[in-house]
Amino acid sequence: MKRERTIWSDNHSPENFREEYPEFSMVSLLKETAEKYPDYYALEFNNKKITFSQMIEQIEIVAQSLLASGVKKGDFVSVVAPNTPQALISVYAINRIGAIANMIHPLLSANEIKKFVEHVDSKAVITFDMLYPKLAEIKWETSAEPVMVLARIADALPFYIKPLYMATNKVKLSINSSHDIIYWNDFLRKGKQRKEALPADDGKGDDIAAILYSGGTTGIPKGVMIHNRAFNCMAIQAEEIKRDNSKDIAGKKALAVMPVFHGFGLAMCMHVMLYFGMQVFLVPKFDFKLCSNLIFKKKINHVYAVPALFEALSRTEEIEKQDLSFLEMVAFSGDKCSEKLLNRMNNYLKKGGSSEQMTEAYGLTECLSAACISPFFAHRKGSTGLPLPGNEIKICRIGTHEEVPFGEDGEICITGPTQMKGYYKNEAETNIALQVHPDGKKWLHTGDIGYMDEDGYLYYRQRHCKMIISAGYNIYPTQIEEVINDCRGVQLSCVIGIEDRTLGQRIVAVVQPVNMNGDLDALRNQITEKCKDNVASFAMPHEIIFREELPKTAMNKVDFKTLTKELSK
Repeated sequence: MKRERTIWSDNHSPENFREEYPEFSMVSLLKETAEKYPDYYALEFNNKKITFSQMIEQIEIVAQSLLASGVKKGDFVSVVAPNTPQALISVYAINRIGAIANMIHPLLSANEIKKFVEHVDSKAVITFDMLYPKLAEIKWETSAEPVMVLARIADALPFYIKPLYMATNKVKLSINSSHDIIYWNDFLRKGKQRKEALPADDGKGDDIAAILYSGGTTGIPKGVMIHNRAFNCMAIQAEEIKRDNSKDIAGKKALAVMPVFHGFGLAMCMHVMLYFGMQVFLVPKFDFKLCSNLIFKKKINHVYAVPALFEALSRTEEIEKQDLSFLEMVAFSGDKCSEKLLNRMNNYLKKGGSSEQMTEAYGLTECLSAACISPFFAHRKGSTGLPLPGNEIKICRIGTHEEVPFGEDGEICITGPTQMKGYYKNEAETNIALQVHPDGKKWLHTGDIGYMDEDGYLYYRQRHCKMIISAGYNIYPTQIEEVINDCRGVQLSCVIGIEDRTLGQRIVAVVQPVNMNGDLDALRNQITEKCKDNVASFAMPHEIIFREELPKTAMNKVDFKTLTKELSK
């Protein structure tokens, strides 16, 4: 695909401009980097380092293991794992054989994981032993029993840490006899013993590389089909947003706290950084203390995260004392960042000797999580910046293809090379999200509200749907409401997000009971237990409030905006 020069490329020297977008697999782009920097470190996890050449070698072993386990080109493999070397290497290995990675949040309930595995008829599930107890009771209802590969955190640790970790983190498993289980090291052994050569990597740009789950514009999770081209174009787009495009940043350090099952995490924090030849520090969970320790002790150069991380970081004692000159890129996305936090972080960066300031990005899974970002050459207060090179953004009157004047609110619409292929097995929702406009281009209708100034800078207002973002996780209230409404004694419920300094938003369930004079403590316990069985741990309500009646709109729907306003006071 041909690239056009943009305002971004005009701020860099012409010789650094790549004329074409790659039309091959994700792993092929990674191999380009590995050939240039074979001995540079690619990954670090709990002090264990993996070079680019070692990473490619491990990818090919896992690719052989998948083939030996019966996975073929075009098959789906579910990856249910946190940010670990095994998870990321598996994604590239799946891509290497032309299969498709079905990325599932490991903290979802067993029922939710089962639904997503069966949704694509996965031939294998790669997960961790510590997650298996939750999955042990699952009875697969698929055409073929998926192979379940159980990895261990200990297998990714340095030899001097492993014994202590295993002694203090013992996992006792009761294996379901109906499951086809293989442990990670045995799985690798199968790959090493396979005598056939790996087939040629003939992946095309338009081939689906991964399924990522998103609520889209309706708040109901759907499988977003992301092709190779989108991942690789994101890497090429990001070349132009570097602070100094003439400077090679290979060997620099990047923090990957955004999850591998999230577009922002897998694309920007991992694939893009690896393409640059950077050393990616994998963080398995959203742990503020762990992240701050890594940033300060390892002197991480690039940090991409949600505002909640920077809120916690700005309140650590270390940040006031630290030399922060090592920070070269500090960017956030996924939620609005308060002006107070922006000012506080920018003051710390300046005081600490960093030339960087907080950079805001905007996007969603359907366009691989980053569609525009604040340019290094012209930050504008309140703006999420300019479209990434190759992207176009326009603001349309809601429910139409009609553009509104500059400065007027409307629906944010996006087109560009990172646009999704569609929702898997959901043509109706695909047609709502992807619409051909009079200009002949296919535009993504985001359901988000914003406006654009005369220079093309985007200003994001709010999400059009009810989605809650808490501690960086996307949470869909309709799912939780369905679970609560299923409880005996509940007439109606509404789940909302209340602004919280630490979490971003706190999850509150407002419940209208059948009998307001009944045993509300017992009902609260029933709701909590029901949610534990059917809702992801990160989506559990932090508070349950009982109301005799819930406010309604003119259309007789629960007025969640009024509830949010009332409870935010």
